[in-house]
Amino acid sequence: MIHRFQILIWLSLLSLPWTGLGQTNSVDELVAEALRDNPDLASAEADVAAARGERRATGQWKNPEISAEYGEKRVFDRSTGELNGKGNAQNYSIMQTFEFPGKASLRKAIANQNIHLAELALEQMRLEVSAQARELTIQWVTAEQLADAEREVADRSETLVKMLGKRAPAGVQALLDQRIIEASLVSILTRTREAEEKRDGARFALNSLRGRKPNDPLRVTASMTPSPTKTEWAVLVERAKDSSLVLKSRNTEVEKAEKSLSQAKLGSAPDFSIGPFYSEERAVDRERVLGVGVSMPLPIWDSNRGQTEAARAGVAQAHARKDQASRDLERELAEHVNAYHLALKQLEKTPPEMLARLRDGAELADRQYRLGAVSVQTYLDMQQQYLEATDGILGAVTEAHARLLKIQVITADAALWSAPPQEKKP
Repeated sequence: MIHRFQILIWLSLLSLPWTGLGQTNSVDELVAEALRDNPDLASAEADVAAARGERRATGQWKNPEISAEYGEKRVFDRSTGELNGKGNAQNYSIMQTFEFPGKASLRKAIANQNIHLAELALEQMRLEVSAQARELTIQWVTAEQLADAEREVADRSETLVKMLGKRAPAGVQALLDQRIIEASLVSILTRTREAEEKRDGARFALNSLRGRKPNDPLRVTASMTPSPTKTEWAVLVERAKDSSLVLKSRNTEVEKAEKSLSQAKLGSAPDFSIGPFYSEERAVDRERVLGVGVSMPLPIWDSNRGQTEAARAGVAQAHARKDQASRDLERELAEHVNAYHLALKQLEKTPPEMLARLRDGAELADRQYRLGAVSVQTYLDMQQQYLEATDGILGAVTEAHARLLKIQVITADAALWSAPPQEKKP
């Protein structure tokens, strides 16, 4: 049964503090640093602040408009054409524009959707940064473990080559054995270099994610055993669709598109302005008028049909993206769950003491070859099998963790799949 995977003894090797100078950190501490200092998160937080600022702007009234008119006035007699008097005329008004009912509420609703989308994007990025920090930590630890095994075999072979070089060749076979071991050492050193490059690459990326210099030392202590799940597939998919931040974003986009369509339909509805006015004319007589004025455009030429059609197409696109996201979620979830279980099955079938036995066998082959009890091929086979088994097991551990983290990002629900990691003291 898969649940027995938790008792694999060899995973305790991954709970040790790893090399480097400086303070030892837990995985949670590394994740906290990445979440605190990551520039992408700072940018996403700024997007949320910008969306909130736009929401405040949508709630503000338009500024009132003030107008003033001044001119000269002359009054002539219609029968004689003589000037009866002259003076001035002046008009003043203050008009406040009011939007057609429903426009402001729709604009505020769309702004609220933009805030919600920015918040969901920020939360999704937090999940991804957290998962990336954990995955890089796992990659660094397993690469270091593999590099240790590669160095161990390389040192053993190098010592053996030096020893054989000091002896006088006892025939052609002994000389050829020495050359075979020398050639194998090149391959082992190559694999050691590749493992160290992978380890250092993970450290550089993790330090960058934490806002540190790439070459800063790293020490980590963590329990790296992935916890298998007993959640049924149907339950997992249902909960993933309920909690997925990507699907929540797509649902919000659909709601926003529908409100944008309603806004487009109201676009041609006229706003109106209302306010007091005062006018005065002085010539022969003095006339004063104080009243209230109302103005609005006539929606004759602008029917807003183009914007409405575009908004309606936007609704269709939003629904299509939502449906595609739901399909992608189920497909990606199936891929990661399947790969996760396959990795666990591989580890379950690995006896807990296998690595220890293979390591002892590699050391035994070295001692016995020095005594002449085994052939050079047996020596090389034992070293090779030890390294390949170490690489395979550590690769399965890395794969299981990587798939588990991707599942947790998709479902936005880490508790659904595993208990919180138990940190161990160095």
